[in-house]
Amino acid sequence: MTLEVIECEEFKELSLRLGSLMENGELKIDERIASKGYLTATMAGGQIAFRTTRFVGTIPVTPKLAIKVTPRASIANLTYMMVRSGVIPTAISGFSRGYMPRFVAAANVEKIYGRSLLDGTKSIAKRGFMKAYVKNANAPPWRGRFMTSETVKRHASKGIRYRHEFDHSTLSPTVIENISLKEALKQVRQWHLANDKKNPIVKEIDAQLHDLWSVADWDGRRIDLVSELSRKVRRIPPQLAHYRDPLWAAFLILQSLLPEVGFDGFVKLDSLIIDVSKVFEAFIRRELADRLWRQGYSVEDGNKRPGNFFVDGGGFTVHPDIVIRKDGAIVALLDAKYKTEPKEQDRYEVLSFMDAMNVAVGGFVCPANGVDTSRYLGSTATGKKMFGLRYDLASRDADAEAQRFSENVVKMINSSHDFT
Repeated sequence: MTLEVIECEEFKELSLRLGSLMENGELKIDERIASKGYLTATMAGGQIAFRTTRFVGTIPVTPKLAIKVTPRASIANLTYMMVRSGVIPTAISGFSRGYMPRFVAAANVEKIYGRSLLDGTKSIAKRGFMKAYVKNANAPPWRGRFMTSETVKRHASKGIRYRHEFDHSTLSPTVIENISLKEALKQVRQWHLANDKKNPIVKEIDAQLHDLWSVADWDGRRIDLVSELSRKVRRIPPQLAHYRDPLWAAFLILQSLLPEVGFDGFVKLDSLIIDVSKVFEAFIRRELADRLWRQGYSVEDGNKRPGNFFVDGGGFTVHPDIVIRKDGAIVALLDAKYKTEPKEQDRYEVLSFMDAMNVAVGGFVCPANGVDTSRYLGSTATGKKMFGLRYDLASRDADAEAQRFSENVVKMINSSHDFT
């Protein structure tokens, strides 16, 4: 069955005929996305209008239809942003898309691809684990299959009558493919025991490792196992096609890698769904924190350390995305807005943050749109100075862009309008 993939930008609307979503007379929306908020839907005139939200990725709608949501801002490397931000994407288990074999080191890969690996290994177990003839390194003498030609060549031709050659190979599931699955499952289990030990996946992995008891543990270097696996995973024969997806998942988990999400290719992996708004906010905060500390500034997440809205308490709090301090005092606030231009309501929000936290300097950071640049927006009657800063996500030199942006933030703190 051919899957139709329709491409659409974030926060855009896409109308589809109702008949294209029907199956056996019923409207059939994929259960994996029905209640996740990846898409919103309205119906009018025999059509369903899907509106994409802040999530980017290939989203299954029905067994025959998927929507590929692309970022509305031009982004050079979304995977790099995601890794730097520390935001964990969601993998839609059982729904794969093709990625190019280009990968980026990342944390928490066990959480992202653990379910895919486990379900794939379960599927393999039902069909039976592959086996191959493996030589026994410590085989007893005079056992095994007698090798006539080798015996003649090595011994009889040289006049040696009482020495013979035997083949001690046995049919065993201890092959690189199964060893890799087992080692990756053990790594996923360890991650969950350290970070989410009540997750029921732990018991499922224990049961699957029990089924793999006949596969020996890897006692060599991890780099050697990955090297062997990288050769095997690219040459899987058609009769073992059910090994392909779980082996790619194992390949990523063993090395803590994620695919570059912006490129389509032949590597089939669970589709990653990314909240780009959350990634953008955390990415900007990380880039500032890594650079401003050299000048004595500290960067905090106001969502984790909120301020009081009223000076006498009252239970109401404010949550600016980025709080910048120097010598313990707040010197500036920034709100990350993943949109081309902040709205009037956004300005009121930032002004309320600045007033509640008694800060004179604040503003927004938005993706560069090719038209507007970082600039001073104005000052209120009470002396609150507001700025609009831009970050070029399409820049090919990520380090240079981060440095340029951090310099602009320092200029904003010092009330300079000379932005680059």
